[in-house]
Amino acid sequence: MDQEQLEAFQEELAKTFFLSILKDLSEIGESITDFEVKVLIQKALSHSSDLQVEWGERDRFGNSTLLVKYDSNLLLIEASPLISAIRILWNEYKSKEG
Repeated sequence: MDQEQLEAFQEELAKTFFLSILKDLSEIGESITDFEVKVLIQKALSHSSDLQVEWGERDRFGNSTLLVKYDSNLLLIEASPLISAIRILWNEYKSKEG
C-alpha cells in the first residue's frame, strides 16, 4: 500500500468511525457507561472489513486496550481517554438536553 492509498484508507476509516459513533449515540436516549462506549467503539471500527478489532484481555493488557489487526500488523490502542471523552461529552449533552 503506497502513501496515497494509506491516507485514503485512514480518511475513510476516520469518517466511518465518527459517523458510526454519532449514529449509535443518537439512538441512546440517556446517559452512557464506559462499557457501552467500548461496545460502540468496537462496532464502529468493525465496519471496516480490513480490520480485526477486539478488546485485549484485562489481565494482559489492562482495562481499555483495543487490539486492532490490519494485514499482518497489530496495533495496541489505550482507549481510556477516548472512552472517557465520549462518555463525558455525551452525558453532559444529555443532561443539558433534558
